[in-house]
Amino acid sequence: MPIPAKSHGCTWHWLSRQDLPEIDGLIVAEEHFGDATHHHDLVALEAAVADDMVKETETGVVLRKPSGTLIAYAWIRLPGLGEPPQRFRLHGGCHPAWRDEGIQETLLRWQLERALEWHLDHGDGTGMPELSMVISSSNIFLAETLSDCGFRPQKWYHAMRRSLLEPLPGGPETLPGVHLERFGPEWKEPVRLLYNANASDPADTVDEEAWAWGLSGAGVRDDWSWVAVANDRAVGWVLNTDTSLGGERIGWTEYLGACPVWRNRGIYHLLLARSRQSFLDAGLTSAGIGIDTESGQGARPYQELGYAGVDSMVWYVSHPGLDTIGPAQTDEQQMGRI
Repeated sequence: MPIPAKSHGCTWHWLSRQDLPEIDGLIVAEEHFGDATHHHDLVALEAAVADDMVKETETGVVLRKPSGTLIAYAWIRLPGLGEPPQRFRLHGGCHPAWRDEGIQETLLRWQLERALEWHLDHGDGTGMPELSMVISSSNIFLAETLSDCGFRPQKWYHAMRRSLLEPLPGGPETLPGVHLERFGPEWKEPVRLLYNANASDPADTVDEEAWAWGLSGAGVRDDWSWVAVANDRAVGWVLNTDTSLGGERIGWTEYLGACPVWRNRGIYHLLLARSRQSFLDAGLTSAGIGIDTESGQGARPYQELGYAGVDSMVWYVSHPGLDTIGPAQTDEQQMGRI
């Protein structure tokens, strides 16, 4: 797969670990500009580059001015362990001073073509590839570029927080037939099975290894996490972590869910109230939660519990096929490898 054909008067290179300090600086510049937060994954990129995966797979590029200054980068996160083989995550950015030069669109179209090529060469032959990019809801410029490239908003993620000084308003203090048990090794598999049973998309289910990796990666605190139990079976769960937001240590709710038959009966309130007490016992004063919804208004029930929005991100998704990606625009031929 060649590098992007349109160079914008600059030069493309394959992404390498030597580029990471400059990419970090580029991210800082974008975030300072104010409309490109939370859609970069430098930690994951560092891990991939350290393993030479980006170099070997040719799934990352950078764009440099004639002076050598890095002004843009793009990276395709290939399907990982336990993930659907057709699912690709896109990351990338462009220096704000160059945002009106069409570079972001060039990056996206190259990522579309490269991911489709990888899927055809290495996929299992089932299903169309799914490409997604997560951006801040305030990033209007990138949202328009994604739309122009065939991406559509599919899911919203709302980051919210509330003070622990006040109890959660309303809701039951107890539920008949339900008691809470602290999350621990004996509940990891029952909760995973319950999590999978409630997944709206079969592609979102996780195996034991991926589940263990997710809990460890998120830093789930067993002593702050709870399982709702009825008739000796898990019917709901809340898994919490110790994190920081704006320089303040807070208790963060990473996973929250329940069996459909137990929803709208106060079980979420019960789990969040117990989480609040765990956070208070640890000396914290604030709690946070991330909510996945299928609309921009899906956070309203949590607002009624006293949570206020900190930021919101939007998943833009594309399912490209061979007939959906046109030929790349070129201003010079740069099809050789660098």
